[in-house]
Amino acid sequence: MAVMRRHFGLIAVLASLSLQPMAAASVIDAADAFQEGVALLRQGDDAGALEKFTEALAEDMSNEEAYELWKSTEQEVWIDMLVKQGQFELIAKRFISKADLGRMEKEDDEAAIRALLRDAQGDDAMARTGAVRALAANHGEYAVQYMMDTLADESAEDRRVLFMHALTEMGTDVVLPLVAALNSDDAFLRRNVALTLGYIGDKRAAASLAWLAGTDPDEGVRMAAADSAKKLGSSGDALAGFLQLGDDYHHGRSNVLRSVDYSDVVWSWGNDGLQARSVPRFLYGDELSKNAYYDALKADPTSLDARAGLARAYVSQDVEIALRAISGADVSSLIEQVAESLIAVNSAGADALERALSWCVAEGDAITGVGLIRLLGQSSLTPTPALQAALACDDGAMQSEAAVALGQIALRSHSAPSASVVQGLAEAAGRRIMSIGVVIDANSERGASIAEAMSSAGMLVNHWDSGASGLSLLKRVPGVDVIVLADQLPDLTADQVLHEIGADERTAGTPVMMITESDAWGDRVSGIITGAVDIEAIAGAVSMSADSDRARADELASRAATALAALAIAGNGSLEGAVDALASTIGGRSESVSIPAMAALASIGNVGQLGSLRAALEDSNLSDEARIAAADAIAGIASRMNLGGTEGLVSALTATLSSDASLAVRLAASRALSSLSITAEERAAITAGTRVDVNN
Repeated sequence: MAVMRRHFGLIAVLASLSLQPMAAASVIDAADAFQEGVALLRQGDDAGALEKFTEALAEDMSNEEAYELWKSTEQEVWIDMLVKQGQFELIAKRFISKADLGRMEKEDDEAAIRALLRDAQGDDAMARTGAVRALAANHGEYAVQYMMDTLADESAEDRRVLFMHALTEMGTDVVLPLVAALNSDDAFLRRNVALTLGYIGDKRAAASLAWLAGTDPDEGVRMAAADSAKKLGSSGDALAGFLQLGDDYHHGRSNVLRSVDYSDVVWSWGNDGLQARSVPRFLYGDELSKNAYYDALKADPTSLDARAGLARAYVSQDVEIALRAISGADVSSLIEQVAESLIAVNSAGADALERALSWCVAEGDAITGVGLIRLLGQSSLTPTPALQAALACDDGAMQSEAAVALGQIALRSHSAPSASVVQGLAEAAGRRIMSIGVVIDANSERGASIAEAMSSAGMLVNHWDSGASGLSLLKRVPGVDVIVLADQLPDLTADQVLHEIGADERTAGTPVMMITESDAWGDRVSGIITGAVDIEAIAGAVSMSADSDRARADELASRAATALAALAIAGNGSLEGAVDALASTIGGRSESVSIPAMAALASIGNVGQLGSLRAALEDSNLSDEARIAAADAIAGIASRMNLGGTEGLVSALTATLSSDASLAVRLAASRALSSLSITAEERAAITAGTRVDVNN
């Protein structure tokens, strides 16, 4: 019943706003489907009603259109859907959310806000109510800064009470600026803000209130904060609260960051009172996460979790910015901040990076995990437990990055890499394409079978069983190529998941395959499937982004091959297990991959690779660098194995000497000939053919 009352309050507020004309033809189909669902619901046909409501959502009406549909539908319909729970409740909540977003965007208009604040403290109760609703609908969090003077004024009791009541009626928009205001030097203001936060009831304020309750120098503030913290269900442990809040913000969990909770600004308290700082939406969650972890450090300066949380948030932001730069987005204004943030990451300490990576591995947070792995690979001198856990985890991206990092560590520490590291490097070096797929399906058996079929098709696959976990971790997986989404989820509607996927610029163009028997989704999805039997359709959707997948695979393979080459040259351990994978890169792969692979083969290759190396040397379409690498690999193998004139090899090398290849290539071929164990007569013939006479 508590859920019903909470949403009934929202319904009442929305229904009380002035009616607007119905939206035009673009919403007619959705509105018709919805009203058909209402009729079926009243007839007791729940299955038919649910199908029609789902069709209405599938039409993807705008927020404004949803708002108009909302206002034209009787309140009892929404209440009935909420009470039924299950998919009915999810769909009702989705329409409520879209309708709420359909109201006008909030804006910081000081003149308009101050005019409404005057009305909000007048004698006319109806005018006060209208003013508060207008403040909430049109200005939200921006109104708070203009109410601080009154909340700090001990002589303005009547006006102060009205403003505190107004804030409690304005909803959760006002919570974060109010939490920032708890840092004011004015004890009277802190007390009133603490009381107001208790009345609002948003648990995001609980940790800050618990902190004040235990540390504030003013007894009145401590009492108000303690009372409000209790109302919010706080355990009284401020440190635990801040740490949990930081983790929730980083993952964008719905208990702290619903669609309606995102903002363009982050609030802080300065010499001039509340201050808003503009933040891009894709960095908003981690910016709030950083605030929470800095508060945790204030609560306990020895907290390793707080430092690890900060390192994770900073690295997450850095990777997000880098990914957008690669995709062509203009993030030039943020690049300098990325460089600065690395100072903060390094200052957190290696133990913080290790702890943060262990979280990422446990939670499947690949996008941040990859960034942390690279940092540890550059700085650590030992194969840390978190890096080893990443190497053994189910996420292909973290596995490969961990193999490269551990290879780098083995090289720096002059130690032999483990067999699993060599295997990981070999797999990364030989990977020709790196497609990443995501399955979001609560049907565990079906979802697992689809994920297995995708893995068998060569994809790196993540499977999540709820919409919330899928959306949260989808933000933490780099470069997703295809999303397989079930039309029925236990916590969110498929429409909501589709909306969030489309709203994120990193996934907006990602193909989505819907697991459904309905054709209502139209062009909102790339295709419809029923299960693992449709793997060809899923693979077809992935092929749309094959070029970017190949580029990602080449970049990773290049680093893996380079690491293997360096280990091979240094003689660190047994690398024979990587030979076949390295050899597979010769021909048909980017030279950024094949050149370091051939450098590695020079130290660990055998006669089995001579044919491919010879072909590379003779290929005039390759760069000089690649042909030289092939010749040097031949020389290395010949020297180590004391090879003689293997069939065709001498003739191929001597032909290169007399070809129109560059001097550098011909010199490399001559070095390879020098390494062969051939007869004196054979060498004399070659020498005779390379005579050079000096002519002045």
